[in-house]
Amino acid sequence: MPSPQAEVLLVQGESVIVVAERLGHENASLVLSSYRHLMPDSEERTRRAVDEAWGCAPGVPQGEAPTS
Repeated sequence: MPSPQAEVLLVQGESVIVVAERLGHENASLVLSSYRHLMPDSEERTRRAVDEAWGCAPGVPQGEAPTS
């Protein structure tokens, strides 16, 4: 039976390891095999992380990517 708690945590980007520990699993393989479809892909997570970092960096105009 699916765990609503696992689903919520994974959709929000929580670590598979943390979710496995929270559910009492010895390792993350069960979580990965059961809930992989709910996890944001790494490309989207990476894009969000960079966008958020640049958004709060001092001196970076909002809405513009920095140039080097």
